[in-house]
Amino acid sequence: MKRFTAFIAALLLSLSLATGASAATPTPPSIWIDGQPVKFGEQKPFIENGVTFVPVRMLLEELAFELDWNEKLRVVTATGEKATIILEIDRKTAYVNSKPQELDAAPKILNKTTYVPLRFIISASGYEIEWLEDIRAVLIDTIQESRGFMYKVENGENVVYLLGSIHVGNDAMYPLRDEITDAFQEADFLSVEVNGESDEVDYEKLLGNLGYYKDGTTLRNHLSTEGYEAVVQLLTDLELETNTLDTLKPWFASFVLDSWLQEDSEFEAELGIDQYFMDQAIKKEIPILELESAELQYRMFDNFSAELQEGMLMGSVYGFYNESDSVQDLSSMWVDGDIEMLTELAEDSKSNEEYYNAVLRDRNVGMAEGIDGYLNNKEASTFFVVVGALHLPGEDGVVALLEEMGYTVTRI
Repeated sequence: MKRFTAFIAALLLSLSLATGASAATPTPPSIWIDGQPVKFGEQKPFIENGVTFVPVRMLLEELAFELDWNEKLRVVTATGEKATIILEIDRKTAYVNSKPQELDAAPKILNKTTYVPLRFIISASGYEIEWLEDIRAVLIDTIQESRGFMYKVENGENVVYLLGSIHVGNDAMYPLRDEITDAFQEADFLSVEVNGESDEVDYEKLLGNLGYYKDGTTLRNHLSTEGYEAVVQLLTDLELETNTLDTLKPWFASFVLDSWLQEDSEFEAELGIDQYFMDQAIKKEIPILELESAELQYRMFDNFSAELQEGMLMGSVYGFYNESDSVQDLSSMWVDGDIEMLTELAEDSKSNEEYYNAVLRDRNVGMAEGIDGYLNNKEASTFFVVVGALHLPGEDGVVALLEEMGYTVTRI
């Protein structure tokens, strides 16, 4: 958790000052919010039947809630930025944003102080909680909303919200900040690179035509000796037949290896930002548009030089042996909205001119032209556009291309 090291250091300091008598007597759990201890005064937290109770007013005020006490009804109402919590003394049903929720134990009054179950009140207020039983401490950490990379472009009554995504994700990338979800709620259309939910594309047939050798050659014939030996060694280490990938072209073999590696990862395509919004568009029943197509993308890879395809494949092979987690780095970058790191990654791609031109520069032009079309739509509409984040920054990025067309592009 964030600030965990600082928390441990402070806690160890406080423990070093404890007397023998106090150590022998069970003490209420200490409670820390974002690495800082909560000072409860005389109204201490306590544990009863395995449930930790805390003074509701002091804790929720620390979490920036406003409290109202109805003496007649014996009801506490706590109002925060994103949640309204209603608790009734001696009743195990509470309400969070008008929805009933069952508590592990009912709120109670002791010595004129209202106590509530800690775990419920923290989860309801939008925080994460961790109980460190060995040292009788409760850590409360703010749930960070993902910032991402989002821009707004307007032309007359047409609006485009442009969101840079990464195509795989994990639970830590959610929730998204309100500005992103609110923009999506305004949208009349979702636009993505490729609509993976479309029934019009036969992916098996498409990959069968483009991803396999049909001229009697195999992967061995198209890789360097060292490259093919690396593939064979990996398959051996995975306890697979060494010819498992022989009929596949290097770029497709790279995709297959990446999918295998992903099986043991917390990152999934189903949790990617673009997939998330496609799922939301289906629920919202709005059209899903494409800036590209699956065939365009697969043909791009198929047109890579032999050297670039082998480089892709070797990168996938070495990913099985590399302890560093580049996907985690990308996820953290996205959550933080680190535009400097994103721009640096786009610039680094220029080290391979063929890759940069095909994957970024040329496709960016097509994406910008597609967005220009949305902005000149005859009927006033709002478009929520999701493309890979690397397409946005830099002198050849979509943002710069839209600005060259005369649009004002604002990051939000």
